[in-house]
Amino acid sequence: MTILRIFLLAGWLIMLVLSWRALTELGYNWPNVFFGDIADNTWRAQFNIDFLIHLLLFATWVMWRETSRLTGIVCGFFVIFLGGLFGFPYLLATTYRSGADTRRFILGKHA
Repeated sequence: MTILRIFLLAGWLIMLVLSWRALTELGYNWPNVFFGDIADNTWRAQFNIDFLIHLLLFATWVMWRETSRLTGIVCGFFVIFLGGLFGFPYLLATTYRSGADTRRFILGKHA
């Protein structure tokens, strides 16, 4: 779990810096960029749709594993709209909440 925790923390820091840079240089324009890329560039469309499907899958898993339905829905929403900025700290916290037990980490309330 230590390697996973280091990876999650490093990933979160990278996403934090890149998100801050995008926000300060381009402003809050992600919907136009995201959907514009889908309409204008087939490789970016492929990447963005693939990424969106991964986010939806991750959000579904988060909603399923959480003990509270409301917490699951809120966390799932943040996973979709904040991506790694929320997802990486969520996973990091989950490694600690599970006591580094892989089964509890993956299954949550179903363990």
